[in-house]
Amino acid sequence: MITLCSSRLVGAASLRSLLASLVLAGVAGSAVAGADARVFPVGGVFWTENNTAIDQRFLRSLDPSKLRQQVQLALDAAFAGRIGQLTRQTAGDTFAVSFHLTRMASYTANKADHNIELRTPVTGSIYFTNVVTGEILFTTTSTNTAVALLAPRALEGAGRKNEEDKLYASALSALIEQLSQQAGKEFQPRTVEASITGSSNALLLLSAGYKQGLQSGDCLEDQNGNLIKVVYAGADYAAAQVVLADEVRTGTVFHKYVVGKIDGRLRPRATVIASQLPEGFSSEYVTQLFSEELGAKAPLTMVEVNPGFAHLLNTVVQKTDLSNNSTAQRDTPDLVIRLHIGEPVQYETATNLGFQTTRGFSADAYAELIDMSGRVLFAASGHDSQKISVTNGLDLAPAARREIAIKNALLALAQNMGHLAEARTETAKVARADANGVYVATPNQLYASKAPGFVLHPTSFTVGGKATILPFPVYEAVAEQRVEQETRLGNLLPLSNARPAVQAGDLFEALRLGKTPKSPALFSLCPDSENLGTLATPQFRTLASVALAQAMPGQYYAADVRQQADDVISVRNGFNSKLQWDLATVRTCVQPVQRVDIVTEECGDTCQKSLTARYTLRVRTDNVVGAKQGLESKFRSTGYQKASNAADVMNLIRLDVTDEAQKLLSALATKLVLPAN
Repeated sequence: MITLCSSRLVGAASLRSLLASLVLAGVAGSAVAGADARVFPVGGVFWTENNTAIDQRFLRSLDPSKLRQQVQLALDAAFAGRIGQLTRQTAGDTFAVSFHLTRMASYTANKADHNIELRTPVTGSIYFTNVVTGEILFTTTSTNTAVALLAPRALEGAGRKNEEDKLYASALSALIEQLSQQAGKEFQPRTVEASITGSSNALLLLSAGYKQGLQSGDCLEDQNGNLIKVVYAGADYAAAQVVLADEVRTGTVFHKYVVGKIDGRLRPRATVIASQLPEGFSSEYVTQLFSEELGAKAPLTMVEVNPGFAHLLNTVVQKTDLSNNSTAQRDTPDLVIRLHIGEPVQYETATNLGFQTTRGFSADAYAELIDMSGRVLFAASGHDSQKISVTNGLDLAPAARREIAIKNALLALAQNMGHLAEARTETAKVARADANGVYVATPNQLYASKAPGFVLHPTSFTVGGKATILPFPVYEAVAEQRVEQETRLGNLLPLSNARPAVQAGDLFEALRLGKTPKSPALFSLCPDSENLGTLATPQFRTLASVALAQAMPGQYYAADVRQQADDVISVRNGFNSKLQWDLATVRTCVQPVQRVDIVTEECGDTCQKSLTARYTLRVRTDNVVGAKQGLESKFRSTGYQKASNAADVMNLIRLDVTDEAQKLLSALATKLVLPAN
């Protein structure tokens, strides 16, 4: 689910590290159709200049004015009756709709009649953006493929480029029409409403919470353009700050727009960061594809990134009475998802039939969910494998098979991440608050280092003529240090200018999400892995990291994600700041070591290689190696024909090694015992 969230907060403490811990997704039926929502179509095709996955030469050869006109007409037709002007007064209810090109490719395949099939898939997305807040409310993606059957001579010399250009033009034109119609059907926003029912310490009490569809970090607007921001959400109520308002009164109704299901779950805000990509695939294309799929399956609210946000904003400003100064940018997410996709392994081996071969394609995708302290909360993997019998060389182009494998691995990863346990809140009572600090009683609770949360104070309200007491937020805080049966809180940040004293009996509420660590020990992955064998395990460090995150022998930290995330989540991409990191200090790391060797080859009807694989996890504290765990395996490779190409056989063996590594590393990570910090 993607929801609208603003960041025009002025003069209040920024909400850090899982402010959206209490992201609220509501209950079906709690929202009504967003009849007041309008769109402002933006003519033109947007793309990222450094995107190597699109043909820049072809795009620059097109007439920009004709492209703008085509997109404008297609969007106007798709949203007939829903188009509105984008002004300072209407900006809260009117979304800029823009067409973005993310991928172009060209594949050839031989046909039985000796002709060649040329295919040019073109992929694009349509974004619905609140240009005043920078938030992407909704995206939808599609691909159109143009196909031509050509004689081989037509592709000689410059012929291929000429034929590609014709097909690219056809596919792009069809995609604009196809995607515009798709977006018009899919964009069905609903309105989530909440009224002011009281106030305390300059914070407003709202009548709805996460069961009704509100989220921490949401900005809500009333019919007069007054703006408030949700800073905390309980199940059936929320607390909000005034952002821009002449006057707010009890009973005033505020609203926000939502596209997608509302299921009443806690949904922290997360952004996908592409750490590793296969050749020819852009970060924009892969992260958007994955974000859309993951948002539909996992208990997360996806905060998508538009690398062309600045260009879009400038284009909109030129067409409206808005100015760059009147636009603000959105809050940063509270979690990042680090995505790894290595180069797929492909091979073609001989069979006992001279006219037939076996082609294989295998792709893996991995992801880690990481919070602002650098702690890895959860990890998952996705896999796709294809084995095709090819007769006389007739099949889809290998590059097309490769792309299919990558996409399928991403979809499998999203499906597996959807099994992430639903976030839940956990509370502890304040035992004492004095000159030595604020301490909560945690005899049976263990908070992660820097775990963020809220200090809540039991507060009296009168709602509907009835007196009630609600836990109401007064401070943000983090779990700083465990001291015997208590935990000291730190970094107390007031949520308003009022600074009420924290008292015994107040509550500290934090979010539980992901895999529970087996011990309180802090550790990371050592920066140096080691290979003592003659073969290298594909994606070795990533395999080790995922195994450790899934076993979670302690609190696992990956501070190296910071630079990657800061490069993406920035002001130029529509955010109000960089991420608010509060990284933990970690002295212990785990070094993965591999030793894989081919021992012998034996051939009968088919051939097999015998291999030995030994994997070790060394625990290192302050550069001194302590405990270590190792496992060794002897196994045979998948069978192959003697006539197979040596390079293809090695790729086949790499797949076998990867399978063995996953089993052994998983077993090692489960057995690993970390020293107390």
